[in-house]
Amino acid sequence: MSAFHTAFEAALAGDTEALLPHLVVDDRTRAAIGVYRNTGLKARIDALEASFPTVVQLVGADWFRAAALAFAQEHPGDDPVMVTYGASFPVWLATFEPAQDLPYLAPCARLDRAWTEAHVAADAAVMTPAEAGALGAALTGLSVGLHPSVRLFRFDWTVPSLWLAHRYPEAAPGPLVWEPRAEALMIHRTAGHVRARLINPAEFAFLEACQKRRPLGIAADQAARLDRTQSIPTLFASLIAADVFLTSEPEARA
Repeated sequence: MSAFHTAFEAALAGDTEALLPHLVVDDRTRAAIGVYRNTGLKARIDALEASFPTVVQLVGADWFRAAALAFAQEHPGDDPVMVTYGASFPVWLATFEPAQDLPYLAPCARLDRAWTEAHVAADAAVMTPAEAGALGAALTGLSVGLHPSVRLFRFDWTVPSLWLAHRYPEAAPGPLVWEPRAEALMIHRTAGHVRARLINPAEFAFLEACQKRRPLGIAADQAARLDRTQSIPTLFASLIAADVFLTSEPEARA
């Protein structure tokens, strides 16, 4: 970064005198810097509002934009790609004093952020039913990764149900109740669309094991230990249909 750019960044943060070696700092300059600063702030606030729509629904636009302004002033960001802005917003929100009486807000922000990450995640070749069928018994010793878009969550409270009711109302699991009941959620992208759904403990254990690159046989055993009634072949087939697993074919990964 050049000396001028460093000085300009300092001026945007409020130290207009930093521009003295480069510009005449008069009222006109200060007004121009103010316009630029406000434009930059608005862009960051707008980006946050677009990236965290569930949080906006939960608190209202006015409350959210006031919080976003506070965050943007503390975190100006250094990436011109606005879709990446706000990665630390969920963590910041958990410490934001006006949000302390809203314990579900920061976790819902985490899920909104995960939706964005899934949306922009890299493409990758996925395992097909035909590939899985051809592998047969060899599947049990195979370690398969998860598609780059897959995000797994487990909460002690009904955060996933609350988030789904606002982000995917058509997929909401039922009456909305905020209570201390464990729930797990998977967010992923398939066919260009980001999907999300509740997953049961066996599914979570299976997917988490795969995420850690455990062989499928071990992943299946861990899932079965949690739920003896769960059909592992059915579970595996449903996840393949969701384009969750990376292909095992070397030429497709290249």
